[in-house]
Amino acid sequence: MAHTKPEIRLATYMCPSHPVQLYELIQDLLEETLDCYTSLIYESRNPGPFPDRPDPFGTDKVDIAFMTVAAYMKLRNDNNAFIDLLPVTPVFAHQMNVENKPGYFSDIIIHRDKKAHNVNTLLDLRGCTFAYSDDESLSGSKIILKTLKEKGENASFFGSLLTEVKQAIVKAFLNLPHTSEWKNKFAKFGILKFVHNSDVAYDGQVAQMWACQSEKLNVRYY
Repeated sequence: MAHTKPEIRLATYMCPSHPVQLYELIQDLLEETLDCYTSLIYESRNPGPFPDRPDPFGTDKVDIAFMTVAAYMKLRNDNNAFIDLLPVTPVFAHQMNVENKPGYFSDIIIHRDKKAHNVNTLLDLRGCTFAYSDDESLSGSKIILKTLKEKGENASFFGSLLTEVKQAIVKAFLNLPHTSEWKNKFAKFGILKFVHNSDVAYDGQVAQMWACQSEKLNVRYY
């Protein structure tokens, strides 16, 4: 007879930007740490829950979802009563993250031919074609608009879980650095550790970038 365990239903909207194996690894971590079963929904067509479909939280289809900051900000601004931020966030390995702080970075990748034109700053790319993934992406679109505004430019510059379960999940993530096996597994995805997170992190600069949501870059290229 099969052993009955609680099941945590995960969903990720972060693939293929992130490899799905990262979220499968999170499944393994939770199953081992919480002695539970997990399932994973992999939705690559939208950065968060589809706005024109039933809310997966309100309809009790998902327990934990991984989505973009922009998607979370929209749910929060819509006062979605069925969501609650899991207060933990990863710390990624990055050449700019010398202090190992939480958050992530936007890297601008230029064509190798541009090296000959001494491209050293964002302003050196005036008139170039800029390709990005999504109008609502804070890292791919909004932060560029915010940076351009700060430099006097604009877009034309470019041609539900129970509390105790939630606490156990947070603890599982936070304790990751203390177990070399799990630490090494997550290191393959550039994650050094997980640290505390809160809604305060989505105010300030993040809120300022969110305020740019009505503005769009000129043309999207694929």
